[in-house]
Amino acid sequence: MKPLSIMAVLLTMAAPASAQDAAIQDPPAEQVQVSSVKDPELQPYRHMVRGLDVWDDKRARLAPQASLRFELWTRDGKMANAEGLQLRLAGNTVDIALPLDQDSTFLLPRSPEALSDNADLILNRKKDQFRWRPRVNTPGVPANARRLGDLRMECEVRAAVRKEEIPLMYRAGAVAAGGICNLPMTAYLYRAPQRLLSATVVSGDRKSGLPLRDNGHVFQTPLRDKSWDNDALIVYTFAEPEPSGKP
Repeated sequence: MKPLSIMAVLLTMAAPASAQDAAIQDPPAEQVQVSSVKDPELQPYRHMVRGLDVWDDKRARLAPQASLRFELWTRDGKMANAEGLQLRLAGNTVDIALPLDQDSTFLLPRSPEALSDNADLILNRKKDQFRWRPRVNTPGVPANARRLGDLRMECEVRAAVRKEEIPLMYRAGAVAAGGICNLPMTAYLYRAPQRLLSATVVSGDRKSGLPLRDNGHVFQTPLRDKSWDNDALIVYTFAEPEPSGKP
């Protein structure tokens, strides 16, 4: 099994939530008609509920003080602009609006009616334009850091939702390892909120630098290394903003 194989696919675009809230905008005043085109990158509700199930099952161990939301990102790894976006759960009989916050995040409710109606998450945009990510945040974590247990919880939620996309050859190994997020010889990658000079995992007096990729926009996390406890922090050192071009 080669490093960077499956978790690189599942998690590279999973962006940290901290340091994102500075760009909050006023909610849009206009109403936009939501189309019925199903975006294949937004999962069927029955798949998303698996993420809620693993959240309920593992939250006490991994992220007991955290909250779970889901967020929308563009294909190129940027936080979606909430203006004009509308999201809903829609089936043959069920139609439930899912309000988006100003930072393009939403709560996913439990709805037996939507589950029995085989509902889908529907966004009023053309398919393939957006991606979803779980956002697990523990209060009190500095804006330039992520708590390792929160990232582990995000991995569990994402893997549960997207388990059909994991090849069978990895599923057998994942069972033996205690889940896909503990799979050996696999890199777990996350997109940083902005380009990094460094990312360092810190627990007490112990610290270790983490590999960066994609010119500092992506960092590798020690999710399966249990020598780092869940309260360990991944601390960012941000690079200077990249120039937008010549004047």
